[in-house]
Amino acid sequence: MTAPVLEVRDLDVAFGKHHVLKQVSLRVPRGRTLGLVGESGSGKSTLAKAVVGLVRPVGGQILLDGVDLAHAKRSVAQRRRVQLIPQDPYASLNPRMTIGETLAEALDPRRADVRAHRPEIEALLNRVALDGEAASRYPQAFSGGQRQRIAVARALAVRPALIIADEVTSALDTSVQAEVLGVLRELRRELDLTMLFISHDLAVVRYVCDDVAVLQHGTLVEVAARDALFTAPRHAYTRLLLDSVPDGGPLRTTG
Repeated sequence: MTAPVLEVRDLDVAFGKHHVLKQVSLRVPRGRTLGLVGESGSGKSTLAKAVVGLVRPVGGQILLDGVDLAHAKRSVAQRRRVQLIPQDPYASLNPRMTIGETLAEALDPRRADVRAHRPEIEALLNRVALDGEAASRYPQAFSGGQRQRIAVARALAVRPALIIADEVTSALDTSVQAEVLGVLRELRRELDLTMLFISHDLAVVRYVCDDVAVLQHGTLVEVAARDALFTAPRHAYTRLLLDSVPDGGPLRTTG
């Protein structure tokens, strides 16, 4: 088996006496995308925050390329190796900065010089199907789907070891979802990305992911390769989630 970029071992996260994650263990091998699914409140976003370092677990390990970051103070380099693409494309970009300034800051936080980094900025925008002219505009000039693609470009700018996509299409309508997901799939092929893709939408997960992990009330109940999980789910909760997926539509096939 390919060595994992991310390995979570027996992770526990609690807020007061309430345990949100309970003994969660999963692996994301290099170059693969693991989908994390479950109902609202199952602990998906809490797991993302723990991996990024925004939430401190009470137990367990979070290994990035074999280094445990669960309880350590992370260096700038370690923080940059895990990039989160947030759910809300409207709140994720600074409205006072042009897109070029945002990407320049990601490329070089100490000296966010747009002119010095113009070739890299244009290349990042091209990767997410935007032209170089977008660099001179402000976030409010873009649609939700375009902003989400800009958020993807910002995550790619630091060449992370792991990208976490947290409900990145949930605020978008169906046609725009397809646009953003198409960009992500193409980037996966081009860049051999390693990604933890979090969603409540199993149809979207089937379209994007290689493997799927299922959370129920903070407990991991099933992990399987995508096709195996969709054709022969083992856990009753997984079967319940699959039964809720509508038939048909452009995102219902694996492609």
